[in-house]
Amino acid sequence: MKRSLLMPLVLSSQLCSAGLIGLNSDELVNVTGKGGADLSWTLSLNQQYATDMSLKNISKLNGTDKNGRAIVTEAYYKMQSTDCPLLELCRLAISPNNHVENGQKKWLVFKQFQGTLQIEKFSLEGTTILNKDGNPQTAMLLKFYDNYPLKIRNLGFSSLSVESGDTGYLTTTKYSTYDSGKVVPSFDNGQEQGFMGLNMHGNLHMDGNLKIFSYNCSGGTGSRC
Repeated sequence: MKRSLLMPLVLSSQLCSAGLIGLNSDELVNVTGKGGADLSWTLSLNQQYATDMSLKNISKLNGTDKNGRAIVTEAYYKMQSTDCPLLELCRLAISPNNHVENGQKKWLVFKQFQGTLQIEKFSLEGTTILNKDGNPQTAMLLKFYDNYPLKIRNLGFSSLSVESGDTGYLTTTKYSTYDSGKVVPSFDNGQEQGFMGLNMHGNLHMDGNLKIFSYNCSGGTGSRC
């Protein structure tokens, strides 16, 4: 069976020809063309969308409201107990300059760090600009659209703290009592210790072009930029 499949493949490869020709440097300079690609990008950390590979979108939608906004019926940008069973593993810890104080290494720890960022569409194309010498020069063009915003979903951390020790970033101390036995109010009771938290949720609309090119490129014959 393998032989009967192999022979047609060998024969077909001998009959195919791409018709490619070689170009020298002068000919390459004169070659022009158009093209590009529409791209999408999603970054998800410590959330249901990041851990469940069967999900194709960050939320389930059901039409739009009177203002044209999508109606979300189920959101996948949330942290579940099954997504991060050990909270000390869902963190971002930084030790600036490996700082040590009184023999203890210091850590800046963002606890329960999570979030989802998504752009449903942006474009990558090639374009031509006039450089500093007034000569045409190729450039890479990134194009963003107002109707495809950067979606920021449940991005942030529950608390920020300074921890000590070689493994201080794994500290899991929580609020329970203070001031010799007084019970911590319900808002903080049972939460990981820290001095601030942050959570962002919204859309960042962008409409415009970003051109990337080499400033020192002359654009002359034989110049490859």
